[in-house]
Amino acid sequence: MSRSWHSLYAPVSDVDRVAEALRQVLVAHGYALYDPFPGGSGFAAPGWKRLIRQFAAPPSAGWVCVVGEPDPDVLSQAAASLGVPLIYASLTRAGAGLSIWSAEGSSGVPEAFAPWLRADKTPDDLRRALAGEVPADSDGPEGAMIGGVPLPEDVRELARQVDAGQAEKLMGSLTRSLFGKLGGKAEAQARALIGAGGSPWQTPAGAALRAALDCLAVPQDRRVLSFEEVSDAYQVARARQRHPRGLRLPGDDEALALVPDALDYRLVFAGKP
Repeated sequence: MSRSWHSLYAPVSDVDRVAEALRQVLVAHGYALYDPFPGGSGFAAPGWKRLIRQFAAPPSAGWVCVVGEPDPDVLSQAAASLGVPLIYASLTRAGAGLSIWSAEGSSGVPEAFAPWLRADKTPDDLRRALAGEVPADSDGPEGAMIGGVPLPEDVRELARQVDAGQAEKLMGSLTRSLFGKLGGKAEAQARALIGAGGSPWQTPAGAALRAALDCLAVPQDRRVLSFEEVSDAYQVARARQRHPRGLRLPGDDEALALVPDALDYRLVFAGKP
């Protein structure tokens, strides 16, 4: 489970347009593009100290979500190129962040998000959510369901308490006894759940960000994936595309089950010294 999470949201329906705009502004800021996946251009150069690794997801509900940490220095230019603002949400050990970027710069005041709020939400709702005064509508990316079945509260409490060292041992017996009959996707979800103890989503900042995202019109189905989950699935999908009869490694099927449309994502990988 990743200890950080970053997503950009662009209110457009063309993933290629969003990905290309990000690539172009990165190049304009001295970055070189690269593709480290099977059949790509190769890995990052040894001298590069700054790396940008993002995936632009297929559009959903009129939005494109870009998973992975961006370079904030290029966001205003990217927003200007696209002609729409970009919403940037992040969650790290340092806390949560939510800002909106336009050609003029960035803002984090709730009123700036007014055009992008859900119809039943107001800037004051967003303000209270960010302050931790409003509970999230869901249990967040860790989820409260496995294979569509709600988890009992005692199992969810176990997921919150277990430490990383215990997680792998518990995973073997727990998935065999409780989740073994539900298939690869359910097992992958179970692994994510059991590893949730070290996740920043289980902090007050994580709860506040979940509640804030619930106020926005960003697509719910594009909120939960981490960069690592998309990257793992994309790696497997690209390898199988090039070598359909190639070696199958443990965990490959589970990675693809989490992101079955991995090949529809667009790479925004770049680096510079």
